[in-house]
Amino acid sequence: MARWEMLSNEEARRCWDQALVRFTDYSPFQTYAWGEYRRGLGWEPCRWAAFNEEGEIIAMLQGALRRHAFGIGLIWCEGGPVGDLSACDASLHKAILRTTGLKRTYCRFRCDRERHTEDALRMTAQGWTMSWSPLTTNYSMTLDLTKDEDRLLAGCERNWRRNLRRSNESKLTIREWVDPDPDEVLSVYTAMQNLKGLEEQHSREEIEELLKTLKQQIVLYRCDDDQGELLSLLGCLVLGNRACALFWATNERGRELHASYAIFWALVQHCKRIGIASYDLAGIDPVANPGVYRFKRASGAVPVEFLGEWDWASPSWLRWLGNWAIAKRNRIRQAESALNRSSKATAGESHGEGPRRSKLVVESLLN
Repeated sequence: MARWEMLSNEEARRCWDQALVRFTDYSPFQTYAWGEYRRGLGWEPCRWAAFNEEGEIIAMLQGALRRHAFGIGLIWCEGGPVGDLSACDASLHKAILRTTGLKRTYCRFRCDRERHTEDALRMTAQGWTMSWSPLTTNYSMTLDLTKDEDRLLAGCERNWRRNLRRSNESKLTIREWVDPDPDEVLSVYTAMQNLKGLEEQHSREEIEELLKTLKQQIVLYRCDDDQGELLSLLGCLVLGNRACALFWATNERGRELHASYAIFWALVQHCKRIGIASYDLAGIDPVANPGVYRFKRASGAVPVEFLGEWDWASPSWLRWLGNWAIAKRNRIRQAESALNRSSKATAGESHGEGPRRSKLVVESLLN
């Protein structure tokens, strides 16, 4: 049986990322920096590692903890666990309670490894249950960047390539945004949200904390018109030879000039230059966001299903309470978004489907 231990912050700072990238299913949302980003938003990062008899790390899990009254804690884990899932048994459950000092806890993870039946059966047998009210989608699309640029372009749908050519005729300036201003980033998101009647995608606090804490892992591009006005932005998290979309927003003027096509292709070219092999486009929902799904599908990306969200609680009734609270929260947000879109349509404003809320922007159901 594996031995789970929580690493101190100093221990994790020294060795966490080096151990993480040794696993084939590593995720940028399990890095040390991502945990520190969560810390900046008021969470307590917890980093557990499973050791075998030889003292080797065979599995890892980073979670963000929120403590509440009466010894209750909420743990949200993005992108993990990684490594040997057979280690994520009752010994992990006991380690979570022991190392956090919690009396009661609700723990949910979103595992970003490709879904296989064997893994799902294993997690069920080990006391985990698929979350019946997910916070995020278990589906995404990935672009294979090991292909040369000509093959990548040939894999795009004809209309997608036509829009890319149109964007190249619009006198757009696309460049890497090395020192972004959080307020400028927020302005594009706000314009997009107002245009399409979307709920808030990122708060200013989240944007500022992301840009500060994950600066070394973020690749961010901006697209300006011929007057120097910001139209669109696109950014990804990079770890090893993988990238995952993080920022993605275009305002009304950018939509008219097909800026999203130009900036997407520029970022793809950048990722190829630095040796990225796979680009995760960060979630699809063909029903709720068909426009985003069509854009990603037409870019030549292929769909993938992740192992997704699973949870465990002690005592077990907390699991029911956690899922109920998340379901209620999701319904309220869906209703607010529907009302916003309806008001835009009534006012006669153009609107369409915006980028789906990033997988990473999920806050506590107990805030």
